[in-house]
Amino acid sequence: MPHRPDQPTILHSTLAAALLLALATPSLAAETEAQLATRDAENKRLTAELLAKPNELTQPLESKYNHIITYGQSLASAAEGWPALSVAPRYDNLMLGQSPRSAAFSGAAFKPVGEAAFTPLRAVVQQKSNAAVVLDAEKVGKLAPQAQEEGESVEVGALNMARRLYLHHLGRDTDPDHLFVASNASTSGRSIAQLSKTGGTNEYLRVTQAVDQAKALADAQQASYSLSAFFWLQGEYDYSHTNGGKNDQAYYKAKLRELRDDLYADAAKAIAGQEKMPAFFSYQTDAKSSVKDGSLAVGMAQWELAQEEPGWYLVGPVYPYTDKGVHLSANGYRWFGQMLGKVYHRVVIERKGWTPLAPRQATVDGRDVLIDYHVPHPPLAFDQPYLGHQARDVKNKGFVLRDDNGEVPIEAVDIVADTVVRLRASRGFSGQPRISYASHQVGGAGQLRDSDPMRADATYEYLPDLMPAEANIKALVHQPYPLHNWSIAFDIAAEKASPAEQPVSE
Repeated sequence: MPHRPDQPTILHSTLAAALLLALATPSLAAETEAQLATRDAENKRLTAELLAKPNELTQPLESKYNHIITYGQSLASAAEGWPALSVAPRYDNLMLGQSPRSAAFSGAAFKPVGEAAFTPLRAVVQQKSNAAVVLDAEKVGKLAPQAQEEGESVEVGALNMARRLYLHHLGRDTDPDHLFVASNASTSGRSIAQLSKTGGTNEYLRVTQAVDQAKALADAQQASYSLSAFFWLQGEYDYSHTNGGKNDQAYYKAKLRELRDDLYADAAKAIAGQEKMPAFFSYQTDAKSSVKDGSLAVGMAQWELAQEEPGWYLVGPVYPYTDKGVHLSANGYRWFGQMLGKVYHRVVIERKGWTPLAPRQATVDGRDVLIDYHVPHPPLAFDQPYLGHQARDVKNKGFVLRDDNGEVPIEAVDIVADTVVRLRASRGFSGQPRISYASHQVGGAGQLRDSDPMRADATYEYLPDLMPAEANIKALVHQPYPLHNWSIAFDIAAEKASPAEQPVSE
């Protein structure tokens, strides 16, 4: 009790000091707002430069027949992608034979379904035991729920979306002098080593054979031909260490870079005879169910290649789209295909650069981590991805923090500027923290997207006789697929913020 008389004096002195500090210095909140505005403006400036950068490297659309090849494993070949949705040909797009895929489910040969001829592009479902057989709707309706028959593959939706944008760009209804041709040379259940030219299963030859056959058809008409682009969807077997796959970032980068170079040399140069390389478009393999050690090595390799290699573009992740587990649903495949078409148009037709929604850098101060993003269409927003056929929240919006002592609990995740996310840890950090997003630890998904207003050429379809009841999603049925850009998965370190960048804790 002897110190009680002094307490009011101490409190009074503390308040006075606080008042003097407030009068002598700018508002901390205002200072933080100014710092965030500066970061946000720099993010937007750098992203605008990337998007506006002219594409002078890849093959322009100047031939009569412009071939787009899909290559990869099961998400490329559309495993479980039944029923077919894009059954009516759109615009004037073409394919080689009566299916974009080969009449052989696997093996070294690309054999067109039916005759080797250019036919109107449409999606079909092929029998797994004999891919030369196209199943009608009645037979598709009798498939077991997890049947691996291949159906609505991404190139169908991609070329339809790209063609709509292209014709709108021209202000015309058709352009018979410049046509798109789709072929899918993929093989389900393959590691990148198996799909490679050297030491693989020889299924690499499916690509060169498809190109060779299409070029021969064009030559027979005395028409010009070029290889326009590759769509690459692969990596699940490398994440899972299956069939020779390795979840190693440096290994995967080296193998994919070598594969891309071989495809350009053997298909574009040797067969098509073109000087410019085809554009190379990749999805990002998700970490939903196939990652054995939890790392994001394959996804990070794909992102780094897109940053390092000219003519290489990471379109985005596939975790937001409706799926059947590991594989996408028919709507999911077409939805991501429309994303491919959107980016193809920007790169090949508009001749501009591209970046997905991806982190630029992260800085740490105290318990706060600020992540700067390349955002194609600001502002950032939190949304729910479709996991299965339900839109769901993800723990901590998909973010995980780690330091030298292990996982760091996250207290809050906030969008604090159009292009900046703040993570607030519940304790201080030991050593340099790392941030991951959409990792295996959170189910391979996250909730961060941009505000791209573009809508798809196609709409979500529910076919009650051919789809499970949960595919009847009221928010999507009969609506154009939204084409927001969702954040790629990543694992990056946070650097110490400079004094001018340091966020202020509330």
